[in-house]
Amino acid sequence: MRALAQVCDLARAQGLLVIADGKRGDVPVSAKAYGQAMVGKTASPQGAVAGLGADAFTANPLLGADALEPLVAAAESAGAGIFSLVRTSNPGAADVQDLETPNGPVHEVLASLVDRFAERLAGSQGGLSGMGAVVGATAPEHIARLRSLMPRAMFLIPGVGAQGGKTEDLGPAFLPGRSAALVAASRSIAGADDPRSAAEELREAVWQISG
Repeated sequence: MRALAQVCDLARAQGLLVIADGKRGDVPVSAKAYGQAMVGKTASPQGAVAGLGADAFTANPLLGADALEPLVAAAESAGAGIFSLVRTSNPGAADVQDLETPNGPVHEVLASLVDRFAERLAGSQGGLSGMGAVVGATAPEHIARLRSLMPRAMFLIPGVGAQGGKTEDLGPAFLPGRSAALVAASRSIAGADDPRSAAEELREAVWQISG
């Protein structure tokens, strides 16, 4: 946690936004504590203890709306964002997230849950919300449908690069505009011979398909 806090401080010193990819989720009382740790403060007899102060964090919605509510409330109070898992990039995502329910696949049910909270974190410009969704690049066949179910959500898109996702498949994620999605890449940049060039190459590729 100390190392993580130092990384967050260094990122902010460089003018960067921080997304804490903790995938937090628990029963409501614990979810409240997770929200405090990610973006808020925790009261104590010695005074308030500050959390990471992240600009946004990821959350696991599988416990349902009542467990997601405290996390959304924490983001709302802090002026932060939250990215709820909807359709992840790992191969095993299909084992659960693509199962059919009376209301469609599980990932579509989760998308509807995200959209229910969108107004709570609505931004002042562009119609986008701080209530976002994690939508993997490795199953691009779902992106257009998920965008239609979550028209206000910012998408956090993992899976490009080492996991095999391709930037050219991500166009539908950007239908609301170029601010509507963030493409995340780790190993393909950190493990490159020239990480700076690899990051710039990805940035340019995403810019080309996002407009």
